[in-house]
Amino acid sequence: MKKLLCMLLLACLALTGCAAESADTGGDELTAVFLDVGKADAILLYNGEMAALIDAGENDDGDAVVEAIRARGIERLDLMIITHFDKDHVGGADKVLEQIEVARVLEPGYEKDSKQARQSREALAAAGVEAEALTENVEFTLGGCGFAIDVANADDYGSDEENDFSLVTRLTHGGVRFLFAGDAENARLAELLDEGDLDSDVLKVPHHGRYERLSAAFFAAVS
Repeated sequence: MKKLLCMLLLACLALTGCAAESADTGGDELTAVFLDVGKADAILLYNGEMAALIDAGENDDGDAVVEAIRARGIERLDLMIITHFDKDHVGGADKVLEQIEVARVLEPGYEKDSKQARQSREALAAAGVEAEALTENVEFTLGGCGFAIDVANADDYGSDEENDFSLVTRLTHGGVRFLFAGDAENARLAELLDEGDLDSDVLKVPHHGRYERLSAAFFAAVS
């Protein structure tokens, strides 16, 4: 796969999404499916060794996200990442947790009291899963994929701070690099540009494609 920059992740069919596959590494190819959940995020990553979900859409999307996962023969998620607690990212998480076994859940290290966040916490407790609230960057390998989860550097981003608290995920499989940027806005983009190491083959554009002051510099650094 040469440089592929997914500028707008618009799905062609409801809840089938658009998919990108990594280059063959001699084992199972990695498939990334960007599910069509409207102006929300739900991204399924899987190969023969692991399955992971980044965000779960809104409340009304939960059952359809579960259906889309099961339609691919997946009954267990090794990893679920909730980038932040806005309703269009955490809303469907409770339905996923209620219907599919989830081994590990990663969340950002801030608190939010909302209907969707409470439902997610209740579903976690019922499933006997303790979410890891990340306050430091973490790296690990899962199913032949390298994950690097980048946390926010600041404790306060002003009036619309939740988007900038987004966990940002770098995933490497073979020679292909994915970057999932959550809802990062200018303050968070500035942090990522300062940190570097953004060059990627596939980008989940931050904040649903909203153009920011630093977007041009960010896109240039990614590709």
